[in-house]
Amino acid sequence: MFLFFRSKTKEEVNTTSPGYEEQEQKTPKAGYILLFFMFVTALFFGWRALDDLRDVPSRPESLSHCAQEFLTTKWEDIGRYQYLNYPVYELAYPTKESRLVDFKPQAEPPCIYSVYETRYDIPVRMERHRSYNRELQDVEIKLGRMDTDIAELDRAYDMALQEKMANVGGRIYSITELYQKKEDAKLQRSEFETRRDELRNNLLKDVDENLRMKYRELMLEYRVAWRWYEFKLFLLEMIFVFPFFWFVFRMYKRLLAKNSPYTIIFTALVAVASVLTLRILIIWFWSLFLARIIQTLWNFIQNFALLKSLVFFGGMFLVITIFGGSVYWLQKRIFEPKRVALRRMRQKQCPNCQTSLDLAESFCPNCGRKLKEKCSICNNERWLDFSTCGYCGSKK
Repeated sequence: MFLFFRSKTKEEVNTTSPGYEEQEQKTPKAGYILLFFMFVTALFFGWRALDDLRDVPSRPESLSHCAQEFLTTKWEDIGRYQYLNYPVYELAYPTKESRLVDFKPQAEPPCIYSVYETRYDIPVRMERHRSYNRELQDVEIKLGRMDTDIAELDRAYDMALQEKMANVGGRIYSITELYQKKEDAKLQRSEFETRRDELRNNLLKDVDENLRMKYRELMLEYRVAWRWYEFKLFLLEMIFVFPFFWFVFRMYKRLLAKNSPYTIIFTALVAVASVLTLRILIIWFWSLFLARIIQTLWNFIQNFALLKSLVFFGGMFLVITIFGGSVYWLQKRIFEPKRVALRRMRQKQCPNCQTSLDLAESFCPNCGRKLKEKCSICNNERWLDFSTCGYCGSKK
């Protein structure tokens, strides 16, 4: 299928064989620019494709915005997408424009209940909660007005009492009438207070506790629904990404073994596939247990100052180990003794001390390193650092 990558006349070249030199297969700058553009563009479209896959599986229906008052479960304990991309509960005003235009402080926005809430008979209980809340607000308003009326009656009663003591005429209300009105107002206020306490401490408390209990039961089912959604999404993402990763990685290994100049193209493609695969795996495992483990450990570490410092020191050494170790591995590959010897021999230098070999025969005139040996086939002098004899073509 991919025979165009193969060449019938090209031999397989080992990176340690004679004639191999890293500088011989340089890719021009324009090629690197195009490969970088290909990497960024392919990663962008692949990332967007994974984002769009979130709408393919049926997502659990969002709860009403009224649920947030009675939920005891944290959003991050349910799943990942509901708090990263989608709200668990519907917003009272979906858009900024509707919030600015339609918002009325005195109007309580309606609850749009989900099938989960309807199944647990929450709309009826929520309506009872709202009804008690409205009544409680009315009672609070009436109590405020009663306090104002009683204060006015107190002032009028005091004024009438002072007028009577001064024997001044022109009183509108008699002292007895004012006193009776004040007592009636206090009695009515006491009735409102009794009703307020009953609403606040009994009726509303019972309804709210019942709602919290129902939402706890609901969230057990809701969490399972989110987990199933995430699992289906994980499988769908892997179906799209893993075959691409497997194909480009296989082609990369095949071309790398042949030392093909097209290997660099599949190197960029492997990078794209690796980033997309890592995104899927990290988010999946993060939502399953990594987030909770890290949060638990971090909460434990924060309680101990010394342990917290040790963690940061450990992070410093981990970074040094990862990046320093990577540079060490690269340097070790580049400055491998056999590769160094081959590079220096091509420049007619001693593999050991880099002395010019123009006046050398079988040994370096500076350090005395042996340069040639007799070929076991043709008995001619062959270079020690090359695997093939320059006279008969035999290999060691």
